[in-house]
Amino acid sequence: MHTVHMTLDRSHFQLLSAFRELGRLGDAARFLHLSPSAASHRLADAERRAGTKLTEASGRTLRLTPAGEHLAAGAADIERDIERALLTARWIGSGEPNRIRVAVGFYDTASWLLDTFQPPPDQPRIELLRFNDDRLLEAVRGGSADIAIAPWPKRPTGLNHISLASDVLVAAVPTSSDLAGRETISANDLYTRTFLTSDYRATRGFEFHEFFLAAGVVPTTVVQVQSLEMMLRLVGNGDGVTIQPSLVLSWNRPHNTVSMVPLAGRDITVQWTATHRSNADESVIAAAARIATAFDAASRRGGGR
Repeated sequence: MHTVHMTLDRSHFQLLSAFRELGRLGDAARFLHLSPSAASHRLADAERRAGTKLTEASGRTLRLTPAGEHLAAGAADIERDIERALLTARWIGSGEPNRIRVAVGFYDTASWLLDTFQPPPDQPRIELLRFNDDRLLEAVRGGSADIAIAPWPKRPTGLNHISLASDVLVAAVPTSSDLAGRETISANDLYTRTFLTSDYRATRGFEFHEFFLAAGVVPTTVVQVQSLEMMLRLVGNGDGVTIQPSLVLSWNRPHNTVSMVPLAGRDITVQWTATHRSNADESVIAAAARIATAFDAASRRGGGR
């Protein structure tokens, strides 16, 4: 046979895969809704393009050669990959094309977000995307997200912000501990306690710089826990203490085993914002306004719902 080494197309792979699975060319033709002569011509074309015999006669039947068996097995894998790719494409494309992507970080469990999930009939659906806190603004600036929700000591520059609420940092301690009854908690009170933090990297404006360093005290044991729910459960179990925005604690206290106690000294304030790009379209700005309304309503209710 003259070797030409042309590329086989999907129709050839489908025929070889069906032939291998069903065992007879006629059955493969019926499966692919082909006439017997069309299937024979397609098989001959596959052999011509492959540059080698793919089938051979065995008595009155036709079977795959070793080369044909190898190619047919690969064809079956190709068909499965194509079907998976098509299903995945349908899955990805099943969502509405006009969606608002809201980026949340460590503070992702406040149930007030549910109030924004079902938009008005004429507004895009909101999706919630999880990012590390240090990538929230990068996600908005780079276009991976439309809005980021987070508390900031100072508003980040180069972006637009809708104010959600002003908040203050407080200590979260086990309700069963002696700390729960204090009027305030100082840095020295937490010196020997296991301190739970979402990130070892200290961010200016939060508790490390404004509370511990200001007092010249750093807890002897610091443990990173990047799940707010798990962190508060550890606090409730007596396995540590933490400092968080007060609204977060009022929304997420598990089983009433965590108490909030004000920090000694001046208040450490943070500003919750819904942050978006300055060139955001009207639908993004409207979604940020809905988020602000839901946040305000939850703040007034307490408990996050």
